[in-house]
Amino acid sequence: MRRWIVVLLLIVLGIGSLIGYDGYRMQQTLIGQSDRSRLLPAEKTNNETADQEWVKRQDMEQLQLATTGEARIGRYLPATSPSDKTVLFLADDVRFGSSQTEPLIRFYHEQLGYNVFVPDRRGQGASKGTLNYGWLDRLDVIDWTNQLIEETGTRHVVYHGVGIGGATALLAAGEPTVPKQVKVVIAEGAYARLDDWFQSLAKANLTYPAGPSLAVASSFNKVEQDFFYGDVSVTRQTSRIMVPTLLIQGTEDKVVPPRMVYELYQAKPGIKQLYPVRGAGHETTYSKNPENYEKRLRLFVQPFVTTP
Repeated sequence: MRRWIVVLLLIVLGIGSLIGYDGYRMQQTLIGQSDRSRLLPAEKTNNETADQEWVKRQDMEQLQLATTGEARIGRYLPATSPSDKTVLFLADDVRFGSSQTEPLIRFYHEQLGYNVFVPDRRGQGASKGTLNYGWLDRLDVIDWTNQLIEETGTRHVVYHGVGIGGATALLAAGEPTVPKQVKVVIAEGAYARLDDWFQSLAKANLTYPAGPSLAVASSFNKVEQDFFYGDVSVTRQTSRIMVPTLLIQGTEDKVVPPRMVYELYQAKPGIKQLYPVRGAGHETTYSKNPENYEKRLRLFVQPFVTTP
């Protein structure tokens, strides 16, 4: 009898050790310190486009966030003619290979005549810190907004985010301290709840039940960044957004389940609009039908971003 108890204990310890190790691998992969877990889809690469070449030719000013000692870096492109309208554009995680950043920067700058500011979220680009899927970045976004208002005199701010950037835009806009100059929020391909999204990624990319490992990874993250995955609810923050919000979602998105946009839409009070892009994936909502996309964007944004 004792021998079986010992065997069972060893089995339990072995399984527990495997789950603990797998959870650690997941956490290291999620914060960008490793690629040993296959929880995330394989990184995509995109050929250089005319829009990317255009952005490279622009003389974008590098700014640093003044409210933190750790480097938070962003790029600022002033409008061709003086403007008090600025889009704060939040790109997707580079690991998802989004090709929408440059076309949208060009659209806002050339066609709408806005100033464009693109901050690097923590652990992305030139910014220091750890990847946090928008939860801590939301506070930086508000600080960046206040700094832009003070330094550039902008009076009308649009938050536009793609993928994790879209989630970040919604998280920031739901904060009670969001500046009154923020007039519109646009989020495309945003997740609704972080733990739910990670579960969907695990189901799509792993061949075993990952719930226990994700729970361990969440505990590691609590130690690392002081929040559990379950603490991050874009849905909850969206329910607090008071400004007009446009939610865009590709119906064939394989990274963020399209069902999540409906959860966000139901949560948003007040003025809102849902734009499902038929047949578009996670990174092709703009390129699928640029003419219609631009028309929808103009019609939604311009009534709320006006200069008396």
